[in-house]
Amino acid sequence: MAANNQQQADKRIIGFDCEFVKPPPSEYIQSECPVCLQIIREPHQVTCCGKKFCKACIEHIKAIQKPCPTCNEVSIFADKSSKQSLYSLKVRCTHQKDGCEWTKELRQLDEHLNTDPLPEKRLDGCQFVEIDCIYNCRNQLQRRYIQNHQIKDCPKRPFGCEHCHDYKSTYDDVTNNHWPVCGSFPVPCPNQCGSTIQRQNINSHVAKECPLTTTNCDFHHIGCAVKLPRQDIPEHLRENLLTHISLLATSHAKQQDKITSLETENTLCRSFETKIAALQTKVTTLQQQNTTSNAEITFSTMNLTALQSTLQQEKKLFATSIAKQQADIAILVEENKHLKIKITELEPLQQLLKTAPPIVNSRPLVPLEPPVLTITDFQQHKRDDDKWYSPPVYTHHQGYKIGLRVYANGETRGIGTHVSVYVYFMRGEFDNSLKWPFRGVISYQLLNQIDGKDHKTHTLVYDDKAPNVSSTRVTEGERGAGWGKQKFIAHTELEPKYLRNDTLLFQIQKVELK
Repeated sequence: MAANNQQQADKRIIGFDCEFVKPPPSEYIQSECPVCLQIIREPHQVTCCGKKFCKACIEHIKAIQKPCPTCNEVSIFADKSSKQSLYSLKVRCTHQKDGCEWTKELRQLDEHLNTDPLPEKRLDGCQFVEIDCIYNCRNQLQRRYIQNHQIKDCPKRPFGCEHCHDYKSTYDDVTNNHWPVCGSFPVPCPNQCGSTIQRQNINSHVAKECPLTTTNCDFHHIGCAVKLPRQDIPEHLRENLLTHISLLATSHAKQQDKITSLETENTLCRSFETKIAALQTKVTTLQQQNTTSNAEITFSTMNLTALQSTLQQEKKLFATSIAKQQADIAILVEENKHLKIKITELEPLQQLLKTAPPIVNSRPLVPLEPPVLTITDFQQHKRDDDKWYSPPVYTHHQGYKIGLRVYANGETRGIGTHVSVYVYFMRGEFDNSLKWPFRGVISYQLLNQIDGKDHKTHTLVYDDKAPNVSSTRVTEGERGAGWGKQKFIAHTELEPKYLRNDTLLFQIQKVELK
């Protein structure tokens, strides 16, 4: 009956749900309400049988026009004497099973529980009572935990962006909606150089600072077509000093030829000026001689006017051409001076290089430190049954460009049970200087993320027996066909060593050329 009454929609306040420190003698005090079967709150007595009930319980019985539960009559009055006796008894807190050790008089229990507190006193009272979070996150925690939740854990708590210091909202909104677009949020360099930069500065970093950004040689304006990562440019300049000196000399020779050509054109322009002067003298002579006849004078005057107009136009054109040629000559003279200074500065190095041993251009390829290739959201890739392409990797300095293709849910014979991994060649910047097809050994491995040992490794030997399409130069598209292992590792072997935080770590372990 108590359970049914507690579930009623009116949510009336029934008896006290607690225990006495010492059970009261039943022959003197009736402590339990016959309706809710809890300690009586606000005792009211019926006149028919003398039984005592909670005020809310007996009023509810009367409101629904039901008789007294014990004798079928309802005539009630407040029993102040029983209330005084009952409320003076010591009881334990309702939450003693949770750890509350409070024991005081029954009259103080509601104040201790503090279940409907004012905002400024909501943290006072029994620390084991569950109360709602003030930020309406729908969480209800014990009073002793609610303050820490509201300060540190609540997703709806007030929160400001710690990167731009401008955007303020809730913790959930800032972290999920603002941070993915915040210009001040730190993000890794897209070239994976190891730097972390504010999102708004990432383009400037890649263009001006990143050591892995591919850039032109300092001598590209005079013919050097080499493009390398920014960090490799100094080594390129040291190793190709003679080549750059040769390019400077060739550029200087071209400038000298252009200067000579412009000087020839300037001489021709000056001859035109002399011709113009001679024509002007001839016009003057004709004017003096054509005084014998008005007809002749008129005719000569018309011819003279037309000739003067033509000569003036030619003179303006020649003057413009001469001014342009003189400006070009001045620019070329300055460039010639600059080139002579550079050649003078490089002559000691040229003499030193003439006495030094010759540079061997066909030096062996220098291996590069293999990067870790990270595939995140593994389970999503597996559910989508798609393939993941790693970032490109160069096997050596100015070497072959390769990558990994990973099928999270397997491919062909490994579908649904294994992870399939393939190595494929890509179109690279140095393919023209490399040998094709590729011959050698490539080993890749899945890293053990627990102790750094016992990595899962597979080795591919590219010889005459290897599939030809897996090692040939890529001439169409960006990626080759690839070669690898359909059953590289079973799904059951991934956890806990290889798959952690839904992430796999791959690495090109070794590349040997033959």
